[in-house]
Parts: sequence; structure tokens; C-alpha cells
Amino acid sequence: MTKEDTKKMLMYLRTAFPGFLEDMNLTDVVNVWHDAFMNEDVRVVSEATRNYAQSSRYAPTIAGIFEQIKLIKMPASNDDLWALIEKAARNGAYNSAEEFNRLPEECQAFLGSSSALKELAMADMGTMNTIVKGQFMKRVDAIREHREVQRGLPVEVRKAIAESQVMLLQEGY
Repeated sequence: MTKEDTKKMLMYLRTAFPGFLEDMNLTDVVNVWHDAFMNEDVRVVSEATRNYAQSSRYAPTIAGIFEQIKLIKMPASNDDLWALIEKAARNGAYNSAEEFNRLPEECQAFLGSSSALKELAMADMGTMNTIVKGQFMKRVDAIREHREVQRGLPVEVRKAIAESQVMLLQEGY
């Protein structure tokens, strides 16, 4: 999301909530709100802003808009995600890379790679629907929480973490 997008969002909110941003330095407000939303998709933030304006009687906060973003981004249920893995596994014996790339982040994080999906495709369906499904159901909420924390970090911090992980892998840890 660009600063120009942030300005448009704030003007929308200013119109929807009379008195919002009154007596405030607009440059500072734009900088703070842009810092909060710069890593978000402008379409999602716009929809969240509209939802907030339509559902709240109180002046918006960054946290309030993020609550709306969470509602919009709310992932499918754990059972729905497992159904996607099952479907990908049925097609994954020959097209594992394509199937893996179509899966949501949570499913990809659980599987780890397209080769794991290929192995799952060749596994016994009973094993897959009992043992592997049980492991998925136990881990998927932690995976979601970890992804949410990662998304909230500034881009520079995410890059530094990725670089340190690469260094650890290269050193054999």
C-alpha cells in the first residue's frame, strides 16, 4: 500500500467520521498509518476500511482496521484446509509442484515442499486420513499464529530473519 493509498483511506475515514483527524498534523498521521499498513494489499485495506465505516459508530483506530482485515483474511476452517491437502494429494503423484503451489500458505508450511506432497500422494489413504490428518490438525493453528506474527513484522526484520536462517542452514544447523 502506497502513501497515496493511505491518504485516500484517511480521507474516506475523515468523511465517514466527522471530527476524525481534527487538529492533527496530517503528515504525521499519514506516516504512522502508512507504516502500519504498507505491507498490506490495498484492496484488502480498502474493503476493511469500508467495513469499519459501515459497522462502527466510533472513530477508527489502526487496531480497528486490522480487526476488519483479519475478518476479511480469515482462513478457511482446519477441515477445509485438510480437504485442500487431500485434493492436492490425489493429483500430486505427477503434478506435485503445481498442486503444492496452489495450496494456501498454511498447507504449504505444514507440508514443507512439493516432494512431501508427492510422498503423501503415494501413501496409503488410511494412513493419510488418520495419522497425517491428526498431525495437521494439531499443528495448523500454530502455523497460522506464526504466519500472522511474521506478517506483522517490518520487511527489513523479515529479510534479516530469512538471511540468518539461510546462514544457519549453510553452517549445518
